[in-house]
Amino acid sequence: MLFFAQEHYKKTRKYLSQTALYKYLAFFEFRYLNKTGNMPLELTYRAMERGPVPIEVYDKRDTNGAFSTVTFEPFQTQDGNFGYLVKPKGKFNADYFAEAELDEMKALIEMFAQGWGAAVMSDATHTSIKAWKKTYAKNPNAIIDPIEEFNRDITAVLEDSLSTAEERFLIHRKIAELAG
Repeated sequence: MLFFAQEHYKKTRKYLSQTALYKYLAFFEFRYLNKTGNMPLELTYRAMERGPVPIEVYDKRDTNGAFSTVTFEPFQTQDGNFGYLVKPKGKFNADYFAEAELDEMKALIEMFAQGWGAAVMSDATHTSIKAWKKTYAKNPNAIIDPIEEFNRDITAVLEDSLSTAEERFLIHRKIAELAG
């Protein structure tokens, strides 16, 4: 969260909205899942109307001190609605991320920190995150199963026909099941 809040502010001179933060996080995780079979943050997403929402963040945004690296500051929008601005605090530590993850996060900043606002990002999540589309179509507000991001039922294909990303995802899921 800190990376996106800091880098978005550097590029736009505007604080990140909570909706834009959720979009950055979802794009990061689901794009990386497609490439590698892993979701780096392992957040749980809900298929809400405006796109995937990381519930671990959403549910704690009103709790003072819930996050050590960002604050969620309430504000009133021009149309009278309420929202949150995500303000960075602290220093980002890149040591927690692999180089490929950092590259993906930087690419997202370059793509979306253009001052377009959350609406453009929201539209993009609706068209490019397959797991959100599938889940929202079946059951709005349900928890998104990341397996839905793959173009086929990877549990029903022969193991030797799986892509590397698909195979990694299934192995990671099995390990989590055994540990859980």
